Amino acid sequence: MESSYTAPFAQAYNQRWTGFVTLVGPRLRTLYEEVCPRGERSLLDVCCGTGQLALQFLQAGYVVTGLDNSEPMLAHARINCASFVSSGEVSLVQGDAADFSLSSRFGLAVSTFDALNHLSGIDSLLSCFACVHQCLLPGGLFVFDLNTVMGLRRWNNVTVEDALDAMVINRGMYDEGKRQGRIKISGFVRQESGSWLRFDETFVENAWSVREVTTALLEVGFSAVYQARAADLTVPLADPESEPRVFFVARV
Repeated sequence: MESSYTAPFAQAYNQRWTGFVTLVGPRLRTLYEEVCPRGERSLLDVCCGTGQLALQFLQAGYVVTGLDNSEPMLAHARINCASFVSSGEVSLVQGDAADFSLSSRFGLAVSTFDALNHLSGIDSLLSCFACVHQCLLPGGLFVFDLNTVMGLRRWNNVTVEDALDAMVINRGMYDEGKRQGRIKISGFVRQESGSWLRFDETFVENAWSVREVTTALLEVGFSAVYQARAADLTVPLADPESEPRVFFVARV
């Protein structure tokens, strides 16, 4: 996985970009507990970032393993989940989402906030799916979201966020031929001491068709796949390509 994020960006991320997982976390847990009412309460969080989603599941009684390529992100995750780290209920592992192996098996695997769009190509995505499939128990679920082509087309802009505790500038572009978005995020966030921390991060996201992603999931052994909106993960979409962001729900 190409992006591993620097320490300043990880700190800014931990302060500014946790709203998405706060929103979708309860919906992911509800989906799993409805579809797999007797499923093991264990979670693999692929690209776990600063551990905000992992913390939600830990507080609900799950045993969690979080995987991320960025040690600065994991450092924040260890702080955010500190009591569960000390009790052994969470394991936070540095590793590549496209190439990992774990001894534990899980009832549920997730990857959120378009993290898998960062993978370098369809082969890396396929490899990630194979790694996740190997880690799931029979009947387990893998739920993740991706930006679609429509979603990445919206990156062709510049936005500025001017708040009391942060100044953030997003400069985005989308390459139609490559189906690839590139964004530079830079700015400052206020620290508890009152000083300001500068960060600069550039990353690339790749888009694949819904058919390509679904085919890859089935190829590695998932038995059933559908697409849904975050608002209701139980309802399959009739036209997922028309959505800017799609959740894939795949079952072993």
